[in-house]
Amino acid sequence: MNLFATICILGIHLILLLVCLPAQAISPQLEWPCQRTVVSRSALNMPPYSYMNQQNQLTGYRVEFMQQLFGRLGCKLEILTDSPWKRSLMLLESGEIDVLMNASKSTERERYAWFSTAYEDEKVAVFVAATQRDHLQLKQLEDIGAKGYSVGIIRGNYYGPQFAALLEQPKFKKHVIEAIDKPSLYQFVLRGRVQMYLDYFPNGLLALRDEELDQQIVRYPMTPITIGQVHFMLSRQSVGASFVRQLDLVLAEMLRDGSVRKLQQKYGIAPG
Repeated sequence: MNLFATICILGIHLILLLVCLPAQAISPQLEWPCQRTVVSRSALNMPPYSYMNQQNQLTGYRVEFMQQLFGRLGCKLEILTDSPWKRSLMLLESGEIDVLMNASKSTERERYAWFSTAYEDEKVAVFVAATQRDHLQLKQLEDIGAKGYSVGIIRGNYYGPQFAALLEQPKFKKHVIEAIDKPSLYQFVLRGRVQMYLDYFPNGLLALRDEELDQQIVRYPMTPITIGQVHFMLSRQSVGASFVRQLDLVLAEMLRDGSVRKLQQKYGIAPG
């Protein structure tokens, strides 16, 4: 076989290898300085965190937060809006999206994701139909199973270590019903399929107000439970360690110079 033929065969093998490799394997991993668009995800209907304004533009506290953060990093940002949270976690695990905001850290997630420095506390509250508020006797999450109450949650959401431990108990888990989104939870509690549901606080109150359901569904008078802190969650498949370190530096700067506080005040979610 002559040299020309050998080169042609090797070239064909190389082309076939590149075609057969998954896209992620030949895409550059995001490093510092930012050399490609950062891909994230946000909801369309969660004001004041993420929503479409009158100009049909995606805006809100989390949207502006990401725009400022990645703008300071010198990155272009693309925000997808067409996948529920659980699907977004799968996309981040595979590297099809790079970052998610407002994520809780867990051992399982650390297997496939980096986590930034924490930037906010995260709390969970119990919500009930207004007509049922005075008929329930609830002092702690354990009472849900002990009293035979049914509780709704959103599939894929994390509600803290205490609730996660309760879910490991078959007697408790049988009282838990999963929904795919908030509107489903609202219908569950209004139609009596569940007696209560869990939601993040104060997010859950704001969402009810936006949907004009705050007279029909109310927060149960049990102190909201601090379940941890939230972080930016970044894919180990598509993001390098040096980028995470630089993001932490910029995030610390935003917390220090008051930028985060100003955004919280702008959207009415500043902690007391």
